[in-house]
Amino acid sequence: MGLAFLDMVLRQNHIRRLTERLSFVEHGVASRTTEVDVRLSLLDPAQREACHLFQRLSSRSARSPEQERTATPTIWVPVTRISRLSVAPIDVVDAAGSKLPRLTQYETSRLLASGLYRLLKGILSGLPESRRPSNVSRLFREEQARWLIQAALIALLTERSRPLSDIERHERESHAAPQAGGAAGRDCRDLVLSVLREYEPQLEPYANLLDVALNDYLLVAALDLTKDDHLLSYDAPVHLREQRPLSDALRTWFRSTSARYHVQYLARIPANLRSYHVVAETEPGVHIEGMSLVTDSDGAKAKELAADLRVLGSRRRSHKPGRQTETRLLELELQAALGGLSELLRTRQWDAGQAGLDMPADALGGSRRLAALYLSAEQLVNKQDRVEAPLLSDPSITAESLEQAADEIEDQEVGSDFSVENDPASSRAHAYWRHGSTRPFRGDHTSVKCTLTLRDATGGRPGSVIAYAVGVAATIYLISAVLSQNPWPYGGVTDGPANADAVVAVLLLVPGFLYTRLELPLRHTILGHLRRLSRRLAQLSIGSAVAASAVIAAGLQGRALGWILGLATALPLLAAALLHWRLAKQRDLAPARISAPKWLQPEAGIEAPMDAVYQSSGWHHE
Repeated sequence: MGLAFLDMVLRQNHIRRLTERLSFVEHGVASRTTEVDVRLSLLDPAQREACHLFQRLSSRSARSPEQERTATPTIWVPVTRISRLSVAPIDVVDAAGSKLPRLTQYETSRLLASGLYRLLKGILSGLPESRRPSNVSRLFREEQARWLIQAALIALLTERSRPLSDIERHERESHAAPQAGGAAGRDCRDLVLSVLREYEPQLEPYANLLDVALNDYLLVAALDLTKDDHLLSYDAPVHLREQRPLSDALRTWFRSTSARYHVQYLARIPANLRSYHVVAETEPGVHIEGMSLVTDSDGAKAKELAADLRVLGSRRRSHKPGRQTETRLLELELQAALGGLSELLRTRQWDAGQAGLDMPADALGGSRRLAALYLSAEQLVNKQDRVEAPLLSDPSITAESLEQAADEIEDQEVGSDFSVENDPASSRAHAYWRHGSTRPFRGDHTSVKCTLTLRDATGGRPGSVIAYAVGVAATIYLISAVLSQNPWPYGGVTDGPANADAVVAVLLLVPGFLYTRLELPLRHTILGHLRRLSRRLAQLSIGSAVAASAVIAAGLQGRALGWILGLATALPLLAAALLHWRLAKQRDLAPARISAPKWLQPEAGIEAPMDAVYQSSGWHHE
């Protein structure tokens, strides 16, 4: 039962569609609701039998025939796995909003411990050394060694919330204190450790499963057996990635713009998932201008293809035409590799066409040439009686061209697909990914990178802040001109005012009153982050007025007063010009290509910096 539950949560073959609803309201804070479309008929016989068996074993009280007829039959089905980094309780609800019963983590951990022990025993018992006298054959014959493995697995999975300091202290005490039968206990531990170390390469897949069981919790819910389709939902945590270093933060501060806000969400989904949807929502007043989805669904295929091309390149370099059998085999392998390359490039061109974009002319030049040579020789390939080796006889297909294609596949991320959301901009957008019907399942997971471009849709343009900066500069200029009695009051001798308090009051009250009329949102919201440069311009303007009022209140006179007033006048104007220039420059970047793979944007530096990067729980170890 434990292995079946682990198999279901890893493969998720009973899930038709996975939908993640993301909500972005505050800067650095996001929420996620996951919807799972479950179909019980997709469970294979072994999985269904395990679910029924657990239902029978977990029902300890005997029911009367009348209770059996009136009770709704249920089945325990694993829904997903949640990282143990999350400590918040998770409630699973159905389409009607009713909470569903779910197993405790202690119950699922004991199931996994039992399953992992049986799996370890099966792997080691299948080794040839287990059929002759050896440490492996002793391991499961001796009761103490067998009990030690079982106790270790149960302790790992059920007591993983214990602080590490307590475990270390217990180990020190156990080593320091004399124990009855200590020598036998040490021999037993040494036996187990020696077997695990000796067969570590054979146990690598087992270690990966153990890592999943240790770092993730299984979410197992009771579903109505009379219904085949179930729509379940639960709130899952989403984490903000580690903040950038201070130097990067300072560079981002200087190049920040209030035109767009870029968000990125990273997740991993099972490789055999049929359909995946991402729905994003923002606060009122913020529109999603662009949304793109990049997955590495063809990553394993591209990696294998690049390795094959490199091997074929080395064989092409050392090939001697006189060997007919070797020539025939190399020709067939070359046909298969270039055929796969042609199909992969066709898929990428299809992705670009679906997104309404064109692949750059300089992208994948070597790979395109090889694919074109393969397609041009396709008729000759199908008529081998006319040409013995149509691809090997082509002088354009050299070892260098094959290795160049392999480098392009790896460097330009040809294994990553691309899709965009093309609906009109609004506070809600969605992107989807579907597994191709002819695409084989490869790997154990698919990495997803979803990028959103948000913009201010409230109509509060930076023009009001620019007008405020110009108004503050005009106020300081007028006061400077009156004090110097000169239309150009800067650089000359400026006498202090006769009534400094009145001038200081004007410099503080007028900019302060105008500042309160600006519609600046709260700083911690996304809308406030969108207007952060406008806020800084307004703060710089009012700071210039405060500095001018301070030097006047201090009684400063002469040329120094004129230069300071001139600087206080120029700073808001320069900042307003910088704001206008930054906004005009940012509008030139197409939001749909911000997170596109390199095969769609080979130019360096086109990717905009992200304002916030989120990841699903357990991203580092899933």
